Amino acid sequence: MWSYGLRVHLAVTESGYILDYLVTLAYSGSRRIAGDRVPYSRILGDLGYLSKELKERLEAKGIHLWTPLCKNMESADEHNNPAILAIRRTIEIRIFVLNAMFDIEHPIVRSLAGWQLEIEQVLLAYHLEFFIN
Repeated sequence: MWSYGLRVHLAVTESGYILDYLVTLAYSGSRRIAGDRVPYSRILGDLGYLSKELKERLEAKGIHLWTPLCKNMESADEHNNPAILAIRRTIEIRIFVLNAMFDIEHPIVRSLAGWQLEIEQVLLAYHLEFFIN
């Protein structure tokens, strides 16, 4: 998710519960912040996290990072397990739900503090709905 040149990174469980979020500048690479606030030792990342250097840095911390390979990369068919890709789809659906229910990609705020407050309100409402259903 992005707004005003900012990007929101989410830590989401397999069941769709959002554990944590981090707001960064949109042009800052996803690889820079990866591993700073990781609650588990195994994480799934998208193609933005595909980096040999990042994988080695996280493995030194005891964190296993799995990212899908691009279709034209060697052994991509064996690496991109359909079961793991289904889990990734679950995570992507959370972002779709946040946008569909709360229109989080188009906030009506005038400041960074207002945007952070809106994100926290949306996550609170999402978690209440998550536990009720």
